[in-house]
This record gives sequence, C-alpha cells and structure tokens, in this order.
Amino acid sequence: MKVTQDLIVDDSNLSESGLSLDGSLNVHLAPVSGPDTRRALPRSLFAKRPGHFTIKFIFAMALVVAGWVMVALYPTVPVIILGIIILGPLYAHLVELQHECLHEHAYYKRWLNRLTGFMAGIFMLSSFSHYKYEHLRHHAYLGTPQNQEFFNYRFRDLDSPIGFLRGCFHLGRYLDVFKCIGISLAGRLNPTVTKTVAAKKIRTEYIAFGVIIAGAIAASVASGSFLIFYAWIIPTLLLAEPTHFLIELPEHFGLNTQTDPNVLANTRTVAASRLAHWFTNGNNLHTAHHFHQGVPMVQIPELHKIIERRIETVDQSYLTFYKKVITGELRYLDFAETCMTR
Repeated sequence: MKVTQDLIVDDSNLSESGLSLDGSLNVHLAPVSGPDTRRALPRSLFAKRPGHFTIKFIFAMALVVAGWVMVALYPTVPVIILGIIILGPLYAHLVELQHECLHEHAYYKRWLNRLTGFMAGIFMLSSFSHYKYEHLRHHAYLGTPQNQEFFNYRFRDLDSPIGFLRGCFHLGRYLDVFKCIGISLAGRLNPTVTKTVAAKKIRTEYIAFGVIIAGAIAASVASGSFLIFYAWIIPTLLLAEPTHFLIELPEHFGLNTQTDPNVLANTRTVAASRLAHWFTNGNNLHTAHHFHQGVPMVQIPELHKIIERRIETVDQSYLTFYKKVITGELRYLDFAETCMTR
C-alpha cells in the first residue's frame, strides 16, 4: 500500500467504456492472448454463496476470539506463545477473506461486503476501501505499464535465506498506514485516490483504525493489561506479516506483469493441498481469479478446471516455489514501474 506514488492511473477511458472498476458486475478484465471467450462463461460460475462465506468468516473469527480469551485467562509464557502461533496466521487468513469481500464475491449487498471486509482487515490495519480501490485497478491493468498493487512488500534480493527473511519482515507498510491515519484524522483525502467517493470511504476507515488503536491503548493503560501486545501486536508483526508475504509472493513473482498482455502467463497457479487452499482462500488458483475477476472465489475451482490446459505458469507446491526463489532459480523482473517495487 502506498501513500504517494509517481503514477496516478487515469480511469477516464474505462469510465467512458462503461466497464466497472468498483464492483463485480461488467468488470474490466485483464488482457489475455488468443480468443477471448470470457464473456461467454456459464452463468452458474457467477453465483455467490453468502452462507458459505459466512461460515468461513465466523469460523475464523471464532478461532481469533478463542485465542484472545485463552491468552487473557492464562497469560503464561507457553499459552502466550501458543496464542501468537494461532493468531498470527489467522490475521493473514482474514485479509484473504477481506480480498473476497472487496471483489463483492461474499454477499449481494455492497454494504455487507464492506462491513465484513473492514472487520477482516482490522488486525493487520488493512483498509477495505483502500485495498479495493488499488486492487481492482491491479486486475484491470495487469499486463500493462499501469499495473500496480496495494501491498508494498519488498520483492527484491530474495535469492538467499537472509534476503528472503528480510523480505518476509519488511514492515514499512505500517509507516504508510500510520501516515494514512494521520492525514485522515487531519480531515484530508488521500491524494493518489482520484475518485472522491472512494477517497472519503478510505478516510473514514483510517479514522476508525485510529479510534480503535487509541481505544485499545487506553483500555490497556487503564487495566494494566498487556493483552493487546500479546494477542494483537506481536502476532501481527511476528507472524501475520510474513505469512501474508508468503501468500502474496507467488501470485506474480518473476513474471512479466507490466508488458506481457496475457493473464494466462503473467499470473501463477500453485497446486496446493486442501488445507493450503482453505488457508489462502483459493489464492493458489490465482490465474483463474485473474482470468475473470467477476467469478466469486467459491467458484474459482470450477473456472480453473475450464482453463487449466491454457495456464502457462504452474508450480507443484508452495514449498517448491519458495525453494526456487531462495536459490535464485526464479528471480524478480526489474521494471521501472511494477506491481511490487520495494
């Protein structure tokens, strides 16, 4: 996520074409090589399953609440460590659920997607509306020089265990988050967001983050409790951030996302276990997701089956992919402007 950036995308052409950058209907699709039959996909692929998503969200939040309660009631070293191990990855998992909401795949009501998505992003301070604004443009402009992404993880110099570890713990995103909170509390809109309605929603959410943080600190001082430190701050910085880094890294790393106008080649699919598929919320089938962003995540496995033979970039497991990165077999492609630049 960036507070300032040299490139501010001009959406006027898309607006004139009638294609949407703000929802899940009539969405702008990334370029693809060969015959483009995406507008003729079966209508069944676009069916949402709100009940299915609700179960996923409640299950994740229930585990989070259980972790907080466990640490609060039994604040011993072994329990705190166990709590950190449980909560950190769950916070990263919730951001993947937030991603489903920002595409409006979870519910038919836009306000419900935003409410649930905002809640899912609280622990990692990921603004739903800011993520949505940047991420939907990433889908629209993938394979063009205008392509950028929301999370600004450092994807350079990962070809060694130390370099890879440094990438996992690049925490500069939180400096950007607090800058956004600061300008929002000052009543200003983010200067890189060209849509006024979106900018106002983003400002509201960062103000909410500021209020939540202030309230948590005040409650901790008043009670003399270190609960937010053990159950929120440490799990987020120590495990949630590197976990989310590991989820995001395979999506496009080492692929030409700026000048290769073929979503079947510039996006990666990972053959993952059922557990990994659940944990990443289907993110391992990332090519199918980018092939048509209007297809709800719950239907992505079916879309994957349809295009599987056309996908050009596939890794057999997450571990196989990470090994390629650490050994230097797979390297970062250096462009003047990329979706992951830091």
